[in-house]
Amino acid sequence: MTRRLKWFLGVVIALVVVAAALWFTPTGDYVILPGITENLNQIVQVQGVKKAPAGRMLMVAVDIQPANLLYYLIGRFTPYGEIYPASELLGTGVSEQQYEQMNQQLMSESHLMAKVAALRAIGLPARETGKGVIVYGTEAGTPAAGKLKARDIITAVDGHRMQIDQQLLNFMGTIKPGTKVDMTVKRKGKVVHVVVGTVPSTSIKGHAMVGALIGTDSPGFVVPLKIHIQTGSISGPSAGMMFSLSIINQLRPQWHLTHGGTVAGTGTIDAYGDVGAIGGVREKVVTVYESGAKIFLVPRGDYADAVSEARAIGITKKMRIIPVGTLNQALAALRKS
Repeated sequence: MTRRLKWFLGVVIALVVVAAALWFTPTGDYVILPGITENLNQIVQVQGVKKAPAGRMLMVAVDIQPANLLYYLIGRFTPYGEIYPASELLGTGVSEQQYEQMNQQLMSESHLMAKVAALRAIGLPARETGKGVIVYGTEAGTPAAGKLKARDIITAVDGHRMQIDQQLLNFMGTIKPGTKVDMTVKRKGKVVHVVVGTVPSTSIKGHAMVGALIGTDSPGFVVPLKIHIQTGSISGPSAGMMFSLSIINQLRPQWHLTHGGTVAGTGTIDAYGDVGAIGGVREKVVTVYESGAKIFLVPRGDYADAVSEARAIGITKKMRIIPVGTLNQALAALRKS
């Protein structure tokens, strides 16, 4: 064996040993790196839509990994990664498995919220449902104090069925303050009737109130169309806004939201169309740019970080980053782009 060959083999062996050491050495941190985009025409299927609209709408996902020493060095010394302690990313006392389960649940919830927000945005009905109006507590000195108890479920008032909290609020706007109401209440597994007085509302002029802090028990929504969203192993709520836009893009192709090009975006969505901030926006800027998209919609709260990253890698003139706070703002931005 020649000296040169021995030297070459020695270098290869040393590199393998170093790589193995880097790979198998945990750090206790997590690294966020640029991930992937997915064409939502292939993920979101809307009942009655036979043909995918022109152009592409992309959701964006980052790559989150437990950081062995190799990943740690990549995240630390490249401009495209961020390092987070496990306690900061996962939460104190939360395992990686629990974190993933939580994010899968958030993804499922984002599917529903996206459907509701999208249909409401184009004037199609999406009905809110619940098992009654839950009482969280009562205000001192009001008629409800001493009458209603925490965890009571109000299912009817004066014979009118109550499934969600808004129904009760609406009913209170139809009666005169000072009127007594008969509430049907589920309490500790039993049904009881509670007669409660009312007083003028302190927040809505002309309305009555009983003085209970309320919400909807087991809230949900019923939508008039079958909409299937298949995201596989991708988790988390950050694609919610783009799910909504994809649904609208399929139901309203005449709006030309992509203008035949490629649009990417990120942001959570709630049932009322409000867009929320997300994590990993710096890495998503890189991913979106590499996808070829010319427009990147981001939540207002993430806009400064997104622009900062775009400047750092020199792409501000190659891709428009548009801040939005609501689904309607996103629609307006795309329709005039």
